[in-house]
Amino acid sequence: MEHTPAAKPVAETWFSIEAHDGDILRFREHNIDAYASGDFWLVRGNDEALVVDTGCGIVSPAGLVYAVAGRPVTAVALNCYYDHAGGWAAFDARACHPLDAPCLEAPDEENVSVKEYLNDGTLWALPWAEYDVMAYAMTPARPTRLVDEGDVFDLGGRCLEVLRAPGREPGGIVVWEAATGSLFTSDMLYDGEHGPAWPPENPTAYAATLEGMRDLPVSRVYPGHYGAFGRARMLALIDEQLADLEDRCREKRP
Repeated sequence: MEHTPAAKPVAETWFSIEAHDGDILRFREHNIDAYASGDFWLVRGNDEALVVDTGCGIVSPAGLVYAVAGRPVTAVALNCYYDHAGGWAAFDARACHPLDAPCLEAPDEENVSVKEYLNDGTLWALPWAEYDVMAYAMTPARPTRLVDEGDVFDLGGRCLEVLRAPGREPGGIVVWEAATGSLFTSDMLYDGEHGPAWPPENPTAYAATLEGMRDLPVSRVYPGHYGAFGRARMLALIDEQLADLEDRCREKRP
């Protein structure tokens, strides 16, 4: 049966922008429930800029990000999920982890699961009249740069380092700016309820990822959902996640 889009208003604006310290900007697709669309972050250096994740891409974020950045931009996908990498294809310079590249080049499997999260119930307004959210699909694209542990984005006057953060999915990276204590975590750590419990693909690896975050001198976390938070909240969330992982592992033991 053909899907009939729900009657919704057409949005006047699609993105909201929120300024943070250190020339960091938060972008949100504010017509989508935060459960179904991720935050993404623009970091501006003297010469270049880095956009960490790119949202769903229902409306391309590239033009707005380029205009706000005012300098060349690289888009780095910290994972290959639609709500964080959906707008990635629209950028000229695209970075990701090698294990995430196949999904981003051919997001067929990801597109099958999208409708569980992005649907008439989580889309509050339309980008244009008669838009049908059930027809949404990620646009495939190849990375122009593959990044892994220790690689650096040199933006001119500031450098951000790639750290491996496996456990949630096969790839998985975070971006760390030691000079400001800023950690960009996407889905690897966020503060908020996110629907049914989502056990990581590799609990042991995810526990190690969380422990690695704990060891960093983080002052501020910029996650993939629900906004930024400070070190004290980060440590509390890590403790909660580790306790939850231990409980799950205990339940599975014979």
